[in-house]
Amino acid sequence: MWSSHRYRLEARQKNLPESVVQAAIAQSEKLLTADPSLPSILSLKHLAVRCDVPYSDLREFASRRPIDGNQPSLPYQNFSIRKRSGGRRFIHVPNPKLMVVQRWINNHILQEVKPHRASHAFTRNSSIKKCAQIHCGSAWLVKLDIADFFESVSEIQVFRVFSGMGYSPLVAFELARICTIRTPTHSPRQYFKQWVVRNINHTIYAYNDRYLGYLPQGAPTSPLLANLVMRQCDKELSEIAATFGMRYTRYSDDVTFSSLDPALGRDACRKLIFEAYAVLSSAGYRPNARKSTIVPPSARKLVLGLTIDGAEPGLTKEFKDRLRQHLYFLEKLGAIDHAFNRKFDSVWGMKAHIKGLIDFAKMIEPNYAAVCRERFNLIDWPV
Repeated sequence: MWSSHRYRLEARQKNLPESVVQAAIAQSEKLLTADPSLPSILSLKHLAVRCDVPYSDLREFASRRPIDGNQPSLPYQNFSIRKRSGGRRFIHVPNPKLMVVQRWINNHILQEVKPHRASHAFTRNSSIKKCAQIHCGSAWLVKLDIADFFESVSEIQVFRVFSGMGYSPLVAFELARICTIRTPTHSPRQYFKQWVVRNINHTIYAYNDRYLGYLPQGAPTSPLLANLVMRQCDKELSEIAATFGMRYTRYSDDVTFSSLDPALGRDACRKLIFEAYAVLSSAGYRPNARKSTIVPPSARKLVLGLTIDGAEPGLTKEFKDRLRQHLYFLEKLGAIDHAFNRKFDSVWGMKAHIKGLIDFAKMIEPNYAAVCRERFNLIDWPV
């Protein structure tokens, strides 16, 4: 348990300057007042001790340049994957030391702070089923999508999250730098003034950069930080939904509004979309207009890939047909021939894929999944 008296006694035994001791106690007391569940971080060196990562590495991560003339380390390994909707998604995986620090921040700080209640992704006990459940039985459905969700969050927004928790401005800035990635010199962001750094840091010159960094997809801290940055947007979107008599949820970048009133009408839905776009745009997000959908009472309704026409979210007919076909041909042809016909790289890979489908079905419709699991276990698997 924190004790300022014990801290002062130990600091005096180490002959620390009284001004430094007093500043450290004041910062710790401020954080405890704001949120007692959050760990105290007095400086970057203090964070290095808590994470058991060399201070020089944290300085390099925070300044985004090599320290003391050393060879620069690569903070992230980058690769891309193809999106089903077209284009590519860029993934940035932190190097081992940066991963350790980000996981510590994620586990000890970010998981202790609750997002808005409308957010249903990335937190403990959250699931697509719980999110979809809120919209079951709806007459009208409005679905929006946020383009480049993580990449739209700037380091200054992340700084405000940490600062709002009670951390000192310098520590909040360094935490934000550790959790974001540098914007390349020739990035398209250079043409948008909100990404250009306006003021030079005269105190710590090594922390200067031309453009603001952003949340990398692939870092363990990015999902929860994106949720926390979105809290004000979630609040405003919830208020907009209430004015239309609708319910609002967000699962990562998937935004959903629904109404039980069949008489709501398409015009009201269009007005809702216009107001929601204004909120998202003012916060720096770019709505993906191609994925904006208005679903009327007569149409089939899906939320996060689940049917919501009944009292409970359910698996789609297409999903069940796909799983049924796998099990049928496994029983008829055997695992090896079915893997060859479906062009799987290996029987083991196919087995893992089908097992994943059954595990997903168990989360949504446990009884249906139990029948599929029984048939799956009776297959004569060669591996």
